[in-house]
Amino acid sequence: MATCYERVTLHIPTAELKKYQSIFRALGLKIEKKNAIDRAMDDIEAGRVHTFSSIDTMLNAIV
Repeated sequence: MATCYERVTLHIPTAELKKYQSIFRALGLKIEKKNAIDRAMDDIEAGRVHTFSSIDTMLNAIV
C-alpha cells in the first residue's frame, strides 16, 4: 500500500523546536530542512535581492 504525503510548512518558535521534533518523530512524521530553492524564495519574498546593470557593477559591489 502506497502512502501519500502532504507537504506543509509550520512556523515553530526556535526555543520550542526540540520539543516538537520529538513529538513529530513519535508520530512518524518526517522533518525536512529547507532546501536552497526554498531559502532563495524566502529571500525574494522578503526583498533581500539586489539587481545590477552589468557584471562589472556586481563585481565592484562584492569587492
